[in-house]
Order: sequence, then C-alpha cells, then structure tokens
Amino acid sequence: MDIELIRLYTYELHWHLPEAIQKEAMEWLTENTPRDQLALVFPPYAKSCWQNSMKVIEAIGYPANKAAFPRMVELFQDCNWPGAEEAVLYFQTLEKAIVMPYIEAGGKRAIIERDEEWLWFLYVVCERLQFDRADFQNKSVFDTMKEIYERDA
Repeated sequence: MDIELIRLYTYELHWHLPEAIQKEAMEWLTENTPRDQLALVFPPYAKSCWQNSMKVIEAIGYPANKAAFPRMVELFQDCNWPGAEEAVLYFQTLEKAIVMPYIEAGGKRAIIERDEEWLWFLYVVCERLQFDRADFQNKSVFDTMKEIYERDA
C-alpha cells in the first residue's frame, strides 16, 4: 500500500473541507488502510482531522483496529483535543481487559516523558472508564496518575 496515498486521504479528513470529500476519505481509509498501519490515519500535526480519524477507527471495528489504540491513548495528552472524547466513548464499548494495557502503557510513557498533563488526563480517563488501581499490573503507574490529579485538581 502506498503510504503517500494514505496520507493524502488522511489530510482530506480535515473538518473544513466539504463533507463529501471528508466522507470519501473516511470510506477510502476504512477500506484500504492496512490494519497494522492504522496509526497513520492520525496525522501528527493535523488536529483538525482527528475527529474523523476516530470515525475511521470506529468503522473498522475491534479487533481489526487495535493497532490504532496506542495513538488513541496519545489523544489523552489533552482531552480537549479533537477525537479525545470519541476515543473515550469508543473505549467504553470494549472490555476493560482489552483497553487496560494501552492505558497503562500510555501512563508508563507519560512518566518517562515527565508529561504531568498527560498523566492528569489519563487519570480522568481512568475514572470515566471505571478503571482503578486494582486494574493496573504496575500499581505505581496508577498511583503517579492519581497523585498528580489530586495535587492539581
């Protein structure tokens, strides 16, 4: 699959383009993006595409879309970003055991990167998904998220 063609259609997800172009791009990406390359539908510097990127991921459905889950967790670096709310709502439709490893991996990465804002938002997401300390393999990840949340809330 030509990655440049995927990128072209991804940028056509931009919310200011005519709806017909956005719809065509969503359909093409849903049908043609290799499942192991789904992260590509979230262009890193085009927040204006991310809501539609989530529509593509939802249309593909689980388990075919799980390669996009790490990128979806990155949307929680700021839950005000386009697509973040859609990612939370989508994760709510899946079993805890499916989503939990991705949330925990995001927390580990946020700790390594010292990204306290991401940790704060991850805690908020955990509350919305009804995840608690017992759901984490590495309890210190949850503890760090909670500590930052409580300190800054």
